[in-house]
Order: sequence, then structure tokens, then C-alpha cells
Amino acid sequence: MNKMNAILKLLLLATVTLLVSAQEWNNYQSLPESYRTHIDKALRDANKKFGGLHHVAYEKLLSTPKITDYNLYVNVRLIVTTCKKEPNKGFAHRDDCITQKPKTPWIDCLVCKKENGGELIDCARQVDVRSGRDIRKHCAYRTHGGATVLSQKSGNSKQELGCLGCV
Repeated sequence: MNKMNAILKLLLLATVTLLVSAQEWNNYQSLPESYRTHIDKALRDANKKFGGLHHVAYEKLLSTPKITDYNLYVNVRLIVTTCKKEPNKGFAHRDDCITQKPKTPWIDCLVCKKENGGELIDCARQVDVRSGRDIRKHCAYRTHGGATVLSQKSGNSKQELGCLGCV
């Protein structure tokens, strides 16, 4: 019975993980505060570089953000909107302002932690990012995990060929 409960819990966890990772966060207000904090940094940068007289707004996440003590990786797509900038409203996303201005490119912004511990905020036209941006190579990717099924050794002193952990 305990094995069955463990299997059901594992299946439930896997299902929830898949649902969360498959969800597209197209609504800025539905994002967790931890995401919005970093998206706002991207909005500030993109508004300075690309907005001109128009406001730049959040459009969607391009990948699932990774925000931990060791990792920071938030990649978003922003748009130049039809709304004029209003200095008293700042650079934050405005729900009243989500229509893309014609003939303006999508903006790909990345907020990440660098190897030296600093933070990188890079916003560029999405087409330029696809053709390669060397600056983004400065992002640090760290994995801090425990043992996985493939790295565990069995308590058996007699190892069989083909078993997990038999190397």
C-alpha cells in the first residue's frame, strides 16, 4: 500500500510539473512576484533602448524562468506598444497598453546571473538574438542537485550487468 501511495504521489508531482512547465504566462498580472521583479528590470532596459516615444510592454515568457539562490535566468519577449510613454507611470508593464505598434520588432530580453555573481540584463531585437549574441554567453548556469537514479549505487556487493549504478 505504501508503494502505491508513493507511486501516486510521484505521478501527481510529475503531472503538476508538466502542467506548470507547459503553461504560457501571457498575462503579466498572473505571474509570480519573483518573475515580475526581473521582468520589470527588462522592461526598464527595453523602454530606454527601444521605446522612443512609445511604451514597451510584456508580451510573454520565452522559457520557464529559473530563480534560485544560485541561478537566475528569465527570458521574456516584449513589444513596443501603440501607447505613448507617460513619465508618471514609469517603465512597468501597463495592462491598458498591450497592442503592438505596427512594423516594430519583438524584443527578446534576458535577465541572468553572470559567472562573477553580477547580473546581466540584455535586450535586443529577437531577430538579432537568433543570429547570435556573444554577451549572453556570460550567463552562469549551475546545477546543484543530489543523487539521481542513474548515479546511485546499490547496497549489493555483487553487481549484475545492466543494473543501474553498475559501472
